[in-house]
Amino acid sequence: MQNKKVLKAIPFSKTIVVLIGFPAISTLISLLLLNRSLITNIGFDFLSTFWSIIIGWYLLQIYFISKILQKSGWEWTDIGFTLSKKQLIYLITGYLLFSCTLLVFIEFLLSNSSIDTEKLKSISSLTPKTTSTRFIFILMGLVAGLAEEIVYRGFAIRALESNKVNKWLSIFIATIPFIFQHGLKSINQFWWFFAWGVVFGTLFLLLKKLTINIAIHWLVILSAMVAILQTIK
Repeated sequence: MQNKKVLKAIPFSKTIVVLIGFPAISTLISLLLLNRSLITNIGFDFLSTFWSIIIGWYLLQIYFISKILQKSGWEWTDIGFTLSKKQLIYLITGYLLFSCTLLVFIEFLLSNSSIDTEKLKSISSLTPKTTSTRFIFILMGLVAGLAEEIVYRGFAIRALESNKVNKWLSIFIATIPFIFQHGLKSINQFWWFFAWGVVFGTLFLLLKKLTINIAIHWLVILSAMVAILQTIK
């Protein structure tokens, strides 16, 4: 019988840095929402630039987690990321095909309908309202779904478990930084993110893999694109 792999604990200090530091930086980035002129005054579209910054930050998070795992003697499979490179390419391709099909559907409906300008003003300022911002939003959703599941489910829960924290309690501990990962949005949508954090954490413990989590997370993010359709008369 093959011996079960014995993992040493992820240093608790590094776990705390991730669970506090990552959301703190995300919140600082979200403060740009309060002063959009910092971006628009230099001639850039705010949402496209803002989401490009978010994409870069998510990629950095994945990079930092990879370094912590490497130095701790852990592998990606130890946090439930079991996809091979080929499988990951298939998964990402599936996401892009689905999201681009959704984009074409939305563009078709909008181009063949009249828009209620008052409703357009009333929807969330973060709802992508142009074709270009919707495309950037799709790319942001791609890395967001991957990064948040890797950081706040796979890494956070397993790292806490390795430090003798009860696995079910670890779900709730990991959910709090997941909420504040969303910056200023967490103020008005605290319970929305809390509920999804618990759902995703429970799924991860039951399935022991991140694949389903990532797929569902992508669908939840992409649902924000559909909000623009409520402006159709």
